[in-house]
Amino acid sequence: MSPAVADARWLACRFTDHKATARNFHMVFDDIRNTAALFEAGSLVQGTGTSITFQSLRTRFPTFTVTYNRNDGALAITGVEGTYGGTFNGECRRSPPPPGAPAG
Repeated sequence: MSPAVADARWLACRFTDHKATARNFHMVFDDIRNTAALFEAGSLVQGTGTSITFQSLRTRFPTFTVTYNRNDGALAITGVEGTYGGTFNGECRRSPPPPGAPAG
């Protein structure tokens, strides 16, 4: 039997900020390595304190925290830079890697 192979999974995510502006981003996560990263400006920004279970993904970035419910695609973003605090809700859906994304 061969060892488990990591399977990077891409998400296309969307939420609406306090100014009613839709914000979109791509995120990739890997269950086996327990990592998550945002794809921004042609490179991956690694999350910290990442926790991935069969039900959810939680990770922190310098200016916000992401919680993604793997069962229904619900997304919660807290601490978004330039806002007055609070939690913003949105959704993520599985997607192919965005153009320019690094190979797995």
